[in-house]
Amino acid sequence: MSSKFSAIFKFRSIFSTLVFFLAAMLFSCENDMSTVVKLSSKDSIPDVAITNVNVKQTELGKLTMELTAPKMISFQKEEAFTEFPNGLKIVFYDSIMQPKSEITANYGISWDNKQTMEAHGNVVVRNFQKQEQLNTESISYNRLLKKVSTNDFIKITQPGKITLGKGMESDELFSNWVIKNVSTTVDVVENK
Repeated sequence: MSSKFSAIFKFRSIFSTLVFFLAAMLFSCENDMSTVVKLSSKDSIPDVAITNVNVKQTELGKLTMELTAPKMISFQKEEAFTEFPNGLKIVFYDSIMQPKSEITANYGISWDNKQTMEAHGNVVVRNFQKQEQLNTESISYNRLLKKVSTNDFIKITQPGKITLGKGMESDELFSNWVIKNVSTTVDVVENK
C-alpha cells in the first residue's frame, strides 16, 4: 500500500467510527429534544456557581459587612439575580468592627436591577447593640431606600418584653422599626 492510500484509509476509518458513535448517541437518547433544549437553555444554567461563600466588604480599610453561605448561584441575564439556595448569613459591623447586626435565613435571592433582596424560611434578624431579635418567615430589603419590610407574622424579642404582630418596617440595621399590626406584647421578668 502506498503511504497516500494508507493515510486516506486511516482518515476514512476514523471518520466512519466517529459518525457511528455520533449516530449511536443521537438514537440512544431517552429524552425528547424539547427536554434536552430546556435543560441546556441559558435560563437554567447559572453563569456563576460558588460553594462555601465568604464575601467581606470594607470601607476605608474597615470591615463593614460579611456574607457567608454554603452555595451561591448567579444568573447574568436581562433580569439578573443571585440566589443562596442553601441559606445565608450576613453580619454588619460598626465603626470599630464589632458585630452590630446580623441576618440569617434558609434561602436568599438578590435582584440586581430592582436593587432588592429577599430572605425566606426561618429568618432571624439580630441587633446586638440593642439586644433585639426579629423572627419571621420572610423579609424584603430595598437597597435604594435602605428599608427592610415584611407582611408576615413577626416576633420581636427585646430585653423585658416580647411583641407579636403582623407586618413590620425597619431601617437596614434594624435600629428603628415599626410593627404594622401589633397583636400581643408580653412583659418578661428575668430572674437574676
